[in-house]
Amino acid sequence: MTDLPNSRIVVHRPSAPASEQLSLPLSTIRHRFGLLRWLLPVGLLLFVIVYEVGPSRWIHDNQGDAFHFAAEIVLYGTVGPALAFKLLDFLNRWLEERETSELQAQVLAQAREQAKINHKLSDDTLQALFATSVLLAALESKAELPPEAAVQLREAQRALNQAIQQLHAHLLNNSSSTEE
Repeated sequence: MTDLPNSRIVVHRPSAPASEQLSLPLSTIRHRFGLLRWLLPVGLLLFVIVYEVGPSRWIHDNQGDAFHFAAEIVLYGTVGPALAFKLLDFLNRWLEERETSELQAQVLAQAREQAKINHKLSDDTLQALFATSVLLAALESKAELPPEAAVQLREAQRALNQAIQQLHAHLLNNSSSTEE
């Protein structure tokens, strides 16, 4: 990692399939967690009861204690961790989605603030140019200027008016494109 201010680390991940990109509302996720909190223990209890009453007893009676012990280690050693893995994977995907949403909200807020600052700066610049144009017009009408200075003053006023029109057109184009 660098110690430079404003440096960012970008991590490129392969895009997820479309089914994983769908965002679930928080209420749906809470509801699913509530169901999972009750269904998972009940499901595990039923699984253990069915196994212990059926296949476990048969393995013990027909294959012996050693094979029964090994079968239970394999069964309970895979089912529990597999369920834990699926649950943690689900939580990881949910947290990544929340993080992405928060980052997108921050980027959008920064873009809106930057657009607001740019618009204000452009508007302030337009007003300053217009005030300068008015001052040049007042100077031209009140002062007795040599012909060469009057020509230069009119050229400056013409260039200033052209800059005002271009900036005004630019502001109108930007405001109509941001509203869409």
